[in-house]
Amino acid sequence: MQKNIFIVFLLLVSANLLAQINMVSKKFFLDSLNCEAKPENYSYTRVITNYSQKSVRYVVTDFYKNGRKKMTGATLDRDFLKKDGEFIYYYKNGAKESVVNYSEDHKSGKEINWYENQSKKSEKQNLWDPKKKTSQTLILNYWDENNNQTVIDGNGEYEETDKFVTQKGTLKDGLKQGVWTGNDALRKISFTDNYDQGILISGFSIDENNIKLSYSSLNEKQTGKKVLKSNKF
Repeated sequence: MQKNIFIVFLLLVSANLLAQINMVSKKFFLDSLNCEAKPENYSYTRVITNYSQKSVRYVVTDFYKNGRKKMTGATLDRDFLKKDGEFIYYYKNGAKESVVNYSEDHKSGKEINWYENQSKKSEKQNLWDPKKKTSQTLILNYWDENNNQTVIDGNGEYEETDKFVTQKGTLKDGLKQGVWTGNDALRKISFTDNYDQGILISGFSIDENNIKLSYSSLNEKQTGKKVLKSNKF
């Protein structure tokens, strides 16, 4: 009788330990827009390794459907991705895509990017001012797909594609300078911008219906609305 009780006790303890182990990490199913999705309709998965433990930082790893890593780093919030520290991103074939440093979900520090064949693409320096809540990216070096370095020490010709937007132009001291041209596949527009020391001072876009929109700030470009400027006395 005592032996049976002991066996039951061991089974209960084992089940409890197994439940605790399973609760250590949590798996999320996400779609292409980083929104939670159903298991039968997802683009990739996210695993928070130490989910059940109260911690300042939580280890987060995203996986492609093929099981390979998509991204790995640390988040300050276990239920909401708030990047902090070094993040490593990967292509679907497992090759490293980029290494980016973050401070409270803002890019801060050195950033390195590679092409899928592992030849270096760019070296950047991200600047984040937590007091002013402003950020700036300096593009230090850039190599095209043929391994030709077109930007050296922040100066030269640069071309980039960020999700749906492709643009190219001149860099001076790591910042956009002069005329930049590009297109936005999502909004179906082409645009021509004028920069001075990395600041957009004017530009215009043309949509698929040949409607032209002029703007004089990045906010106006993104929203399509003129910004009202108040006079200060």
